Amino acid sequence: MARADDASAIEFNPAGLTQLERPQVSLGSSFLISSVEYEGNGASEDMETKLNAIPYFYFASPILKNKLAAGIGVTVPYGLSGEWDDEGFSRFVITEFDLKIINVNPTLTFKPFSFLSLGVGLDYYYAESSQNKRFAPLAPGAPEGFEDIDAHGDAFGYNAGILCNITPRHSIGIAFRSKADFDFDGNLKLSQLGVVPDFDVDTKTTATIPEMLSFGYAYRHGNLWSIEADIQWTNWSRFDVLKSDFEPANTFLGASHEDVRNWDNTLGFALGGEYCLNDATKVRGGYAFHESPVPSETFEPSVPQSSRHALFTGLGYGWGRSLNKWVNFTYGIVFYENRKIDNSVGEDATKPLMTGPPIDGRYDLLTHIIAIDFSYKF
Repeated sequence: MARADDASAIEFNPAGLTQLERPQVSLGSSFLISSVEYEGNGASEDMETKLNAIPYFYFASPILKNKLAAGIGVTVPYGLSGEWDDEGFSRFVITEFDLKIINVNPTLTFKPFSFLSLGVGLDYYYAESSQNKRFAPLAPGAPEGFEDIDAHGDAFGYNAGILCNITPRHSIGIAFRSKADFDFDGNLKLSQLGVVPDFDVDTKTTATIPEMLSFGYAYRHGNLWSIEADIQWTNWSRFDVLKSDFEPANTFLGASHEDVRNWDNTLGFALGGEYCLNDATKVRGGYAFHESPVPSETFEPSVPQSSRHALFTGLGYGWGRSLNKWVNFTYGIVFYENRKIDNSVGEDATKPLMTGPPIDGRYDLLTHIIAIDFSYKF
């Protein structure tokens, strides 16, 4: 946020690109292994999770030395996936879900003064989503039915940043990323209804990913060590209602449905440091905390979030001509605060397709993160 050592500044603060002296490419992936445990209403269940790979790619280059630079990043800023038991406690709310959002982010950076850089970028997002669940029998003796939704959509936004080098040792950074409004087109299929034939409808859904505003301060002690502290505000209150329209309208679904979320705005904090053992070897460590945006009233098992604490450690190794090749390894562990839920999600008896047993209970979460990336300076 408040400094830039490689092309990944495109994602965190585009103003940092003017600090790069040569064209640079960086690519890698983070691998997430999560566990989610539920206990409540006399039952216990573990959500089935997969190894989630989150790739990223950045390229940045000076155009006018110390004055103008440009770059492009391709990242996956949002993603969720998991599977609960088809016969389990949450089957009338969610059984399987998958969401991936890709961001393509071209960036331009200008340095009007020796101590100040300004960066702007365009965000293009593409998203794919799928959700499966069951619903209660529509008539006595009928089987439980299935609901499957697949959708895709895109959106545009922008981002901007400022980097100010107060002195050679002290710097501050500010970054803003705008909201982006998605229009999802998809298909909803209802099957195994028992009393009527299977059918499907086209769906249109709107959703917004929120603005983010970040501040960072960095201190660099020569080339030996550095520390940075960041704080981030996210306007998750924009994620209030997911409205879906159905075409054609029908007896079971009506013409539309509103899924109330009413998420809360959040603050996050991170502190990290880097120490150079020698010119070619760097060790890193850090801590991060972020509030959960999900209120207890609308918590549901497809987003089993709580406020989280994360610890990270890493190693960077460089080699080649003027150390123009670097490989970085990172390991992190994310501890989520225990979440005790008592709400009415899944209990609305006035909507047959939404009714079912409660999802109340205790949710325990833990995530391991392993990341590796490679960078090359031309």
